[in-house]
Amino acid sequence: MLPIANYLGRLPLAGRFFRPALHEAAPSLAPAVICRREPVLAGTALFRSFGVGETRSYALKGVSVEFNPGELNLLMGPSGSGKSTLLAVLSGLLRPDTGAVGALGRDVWRMRESEMERFRLKHCSYIFQGYNLFPALTAREQLEIVLKWGEGCSSREARKRADHVLGQLGLSKKAHLRPAEMSGGEKQRVAIGRALVKNPTFVFADEPTSALDWENGQQVIHLLTETARDRGAMVLVVTHDPRLTPFADRVFELADGQLQSEGPSHESGLPREYEHAALASGPRLRLYSPEA
Repeated sequence: MLPIANYLGRLPLAGRFFRPALHEAAPSLAPAVICRREPVLAGTALFRSFGVGETRSYALKGVSVEFNPGELNLLMGPSGSGKSTLLAVLSGLLRPDTGAVGALGRDVWRMRESEMERFRLKHCSYIFQGYNLFPALTAREQLEIVLKWGEGCSSREARKRADHVLGQLGLSKKAHLRPAEMSGGEKQRVAIGRALVKNPTFVFADEPTSALDWENGQQVIHLLTETARDRGAMVLVVTHDPRLTPFADRVFELADGQLQSEGPSHESGLPREYEHAALASGPRLRLYSPEA
C-alpha cells in the first residue's frame, strides 16, 4: 500500500497541488492556510471588436486579468496590441462585446448608466494622452472643479487642496494659467494633478509620460507610485516606455489582443534594487491634511 502522503500529494488545493512535508517529531497532514489579497479589479474573458462584417477586427480576445489594491501596474505591448482598449473596458469607459468587469465587488457593466457615472465620479481618476483639460479654466480651477463636483468641497477647501497638489507637481507659479498658455508637459502635469487630487480608488493612465522629458517623466511615475503605496490605490498605466518597469509592482504584456505574460517587474530582467534607488531619490506626494 502506498503511504498516505502519496495520495495527499495528488489532492488539489485552490487549483494547485501540494505535497505536505512530514516531520518525524510532529507529523501534520493538514495543508497550510494561504492568505491572499482579494483583487480590487478583475476582468474575465473580455472580448472587444470594432467594425462589422468583413471589416470586423478584435482588439481584445478573451483577456482575463486581476489587479490588487496598493499596486502600480504597467500594461505594455506593441502598438495595436489592445492596451488602450483594455484600459477603457476595465475603467468603465468602453463596453466589451462579452465578458465581465468586477470592481469593489460590483459588476461594472451591469450597472445602470446613472450608477456607472456615480461610481466613476467617486472612485476613478483618468489621465488621458490628450490631457482633456477645460480650455476656459486655469490650472487651479481644473483641480478645484473635481473636488467641488466629486466631493462637495467648499471653495476654500477645494482651493487649499488644489494648491497643495499643484505645489507637489512644481506648478505653483502656473496655477493661474489656462491650457493655451501652458506647454505640453505642464498640461500633462495638470492632468496628473486633477487625477490625484481626489484620492481615488482607481487611477487609469494612458501614456502619462509620453509628452514629458525623462526628468519630468520620473516625477510623474514617482507620484503615481506614491498614490498606490501610500494611499492604497490601484494604478494601471498603459505605456511603451521600458524605463518605467523598475517602478512597477507588476507588468502585463499584451500582443494581438491577448495577454502574453504577467509578473513582478523584476521578472523583466531589470534589477529590482534600481527601483529602490530611484524611489529614494524621487519627490514624494505627501497626503493632504487640512492642517498641512
